[in-house]
Amino acid sequence: MEDAHIANGEFMGKNSLFGVFDGHGGREVAVWSRRHYEDVLNKIEDKDDKREWMRQSFLRVDDDLRLDAG
Repeated sequence: MEDAHIANGEFMGKNSLFGVFDGHGGREVAVWSRRHYEDVLNKIEDKDDKREWMRQSFLRVDDDLRLDAG
């Protein structure tokens, strides 16, 4: 199992984004998540409620991974 991570101290100008993708779904999933997660966050329209923004991003990543695998 291999981790991938994000460390962006200037995410969208005023935010920081740090994440560790633990590789439990396989190395390919961790690497895919590292490469695409910031884009997924940027595409979500409602960013006012941070918890909901994060929740929606996790659901969207899950959907996108299923599409890429199919």
